[in-house]
Amino acid sequence: MGGSYHYDKNSRRWFFQIYWEGKPYRVWRNPETGQPYFSKQSAIKQLSLARDQVDRGIFNPKFWRPDSPMLIRNYARDWLKDKAKHITKKTLTGYKTAIERYVIPFMGDIDLRYIRAKHIRQFKESLPLEAKGIYNTVSALRTLFRDAYRDEDILSVPPFPKLSKPKTQITYLTYEQQGKLLNAIPDCHKPIFIVGMEYGLRVGEVRAIPKSAITENHIEIMQRFSDNELLEGTKAGFGTTRRYELTKTTREALAIVAPHLSPFVFVRKDGKPYTNKNLNEIWHKAEKATGIHCKLYNAMRHSLGCQLLDLGYDMDTVRQILGHSNISMTQVYAERSGTTITQALEARHNVVEFNKKRAL
Repeated sequence: MGGSYHYDKNSRRWFFQIYWEGKPYRVWRNPETGQPYFSKQSAIKQLSLARDQVDRGIFNPKFWRPDSPMLIRNYARDWLKDKAKHITKKTLTGYKTAIERYVIPFMGDIDLRYIRAKHIRQFKESLPLEAKGIYNTVSALRTLFRDAYRDEDILSVPPFPKLSKPKTQITYLTYEQQGKLLNAIPDCHKPIFIVGMEYGLRVGEVRAIPKSAITENHIEIMQRFSDNELLEGTKAGFGTTRRYELTKTTREALAIVAPHLSPFVFVRKDGKPYTNKNLNEIWHKAEKATGIHCKLYNAMRHSLGCQLLDLGYDMDTVRQILGHSNISMTQVYAERSGTTITQALEARHNVVEFNKKRAL
């Protein structure tokens, strides 16, 4: 009598494994009810039934693991293959992690058409992740269902629990900190950092600026690198571009770029475009040299948005400079840490004089 039961830490549920004709079969849920094995007792009970069928020679893998294209594990994998044609590698990697590590172990043997709100709620509650991980994983599943509805494979999308995207603490550099870090970067690498900071560019955008994007008076952000894949348009969408006038700082930075044959403006000594790894290595050395720490993305993009707001520029002006499609994206930059808020309140006393006696 073979077979064994196990606990999966990722999905926080039990499964059993049984051998039939020399092949192992893992069973994650009751084939009659479609319910996962949340307790050891339920897995042991079903294992006993499977063992009995094996002993009697009537075990049928299709009963325990029905193979329908509409099962989540089959449908989701086909969905990933199709999705790979339309999304970046980075996004695809996130979807694959969500599907293979969490969705399939939890509900892989349920027919997509029979997934209900309770299944999704139980799935969300089972995820052993931080808030951001839960948000990304459940969002991937919701995208799968929306695509299935679009393709008319299901009649409706089941209700999903309300998802609030975790807020990221905004950190940014002051002008003084920015200057110290730039001074710690070797001159040969400095231009790409200066231009990125000047316009609040994403790292992938400044890496991908082609020479053809720069005219006598303007610079156009028309493409981006996602990891090392060159894509058209900015992050806001395919074909979306942003156009800026060349500032004095940008002209000075471009003037010190060494001549080269690459179609890209900023390249390494070997003539190839910078990678994220290259830029982060240079940045980390500057952080270590100055004792000032700020992620490169924040140093380029967040810093410009926060600095402009600190100078009193209105939200819509900042939105246009950063290329935000929605003002709510810009409002994130208006949030400050507790220390910054305290400093602002303390500075107010230099402007507003209170009658201390009246206050008492």
